[in-house]
Amino acid sequence: MSGFRRLGALPEAEGWQGALVMAQDGAGRVLMQLRDDRPDIAAPGHWGLFGGGVEPGEKLVEAAVREFREETGVWLSEHELAPLVRVPSHARADGVLYVFHTDRRVAPGDLRLGEGAGFAFLTPAQLLRFDVIEPLRPLFAEMFD
Repeated sequence: MSGFRRLGALPEAEGWQGALVMAQDGAGRVLMQLRDDRPDIAAPGHWGLFGGGVEPGEKLVEAAVREFREETGVWLSEHELAPLVRVPSHARADGVLYVFHTDRRVAPGDLRLGEGAGFAFLTPAQLLRFDVIEPLRPLFAEMFD
């Protein structure tokens, strides 16, 4: 995919795609979702970026906008998203997660949690210390190490 830097070993044949959004607040902390602690979902109880699976016929950027809105209540337009990285999925051997970045600053009062156990704006030290889903750890280590 154009514009997404590869980070990690991606599957030879890509069968599933996820679209994630990395947003930050005015202090540069990263908006993270605490995933539900249920055995039927990927990475239960871990911290991840808001986003989800790309539906049939949907473009990556459309999925990112839709998932971010459904999960946070924040409406982003497609032109507010820029490709960042693509990483292997932790849930599917044939999956790739596409991470978009937005320069729009988000505040806690902007959010209406639609999915997950909670959210937080995490500092670089917290991102490197908390239970973050594994495929995102190299991104945060690279950004903040």
